[in-house]
Amino acid sequence: MRNSNLYTFIFISIVTIICAGLLSSAAFYLKDKQQTNVEVDMKKNILKAVKLLENNKMSQQEILDLYNQNIENYVVNNLGEIINLPEGILVEDIDPEKEDTKPESDRLFPVYVKKSRTVVLAYCIPILGKGLWSTMYGYLALEPDLNTILGITFYKQAETPGLGSEVEAENFQNKFIGKQIWDDEDNLVSVKILKLEPSPNSPNIMYEVAGISGATKTSDGVMNLLLKDLTKYETYFRNLRKELVQKEEI
Repeated sequence: MRNSNLYTFIFISIVTIICAGLLSSAAFYLKDKQQTNVEVDMKKNILKAVKLLENNKMSQQEILDLYNQNIENYVVNNLGEIINLPEGILVEDIDPEKEDTKPESDRLFPVYVKKSRTVVLAYCIPILGKGLWSTMYGYLALEPDLNTILGITFYKQAETPGLGSEVEAENFQNKFIGKQIWDDEDNLVSVKILKLEPSPNSPNIMYEVAGISGATKTSDGVMNLLLKDLTKYETYFRNLRKELVQKEEI
């Protein structure tokens, strides 16, 4: 009997059912923990982009507390208007990747604001786009002038190890700090990534950074996704910049 095909079939079926049950149970009981990990990772990278998180050894609860104490969030539509979400939907639930698949008029764009009481200290937006092998995900933070880059993070990618994967390295991300995204004529130009270090005499040095050596496609991907995602928020940022000018004139 044990050497029969029927016995083999029954044995494999029982083992498969047991394994499937164990996997299903594990997924069910770990679901909340997995969701918490995703939430913490997202908020940790927002805090990094706005320069509130320098210590990677913070506990999950410390990260959540720091986020809740300093970050406000909302969504804007393609007209740059802040809108209310349906009851039960949080800003954190908005998936920028899924929003890109919707008609432009239906898209929602999350905004994360670093504040001290009523004073805005930074604006942060999600960024994502294709590199050489993968989609790269991160956050970009701007100073209150909505022109100067405060910080950038990339936290998820599958680029070439030791080359394109350097988008997650601090020495690459730090190159963006202080760069500007609007030119003198108020055109949204974002940041251009060059193969070599920008010339100190370049008239566009405020919009230029050096790319990753040996990872031209990944560097081009970063440059393209920055312009793409900043363009999504262009109308909203222009409205805020007009308000800043009006306040300065009063």
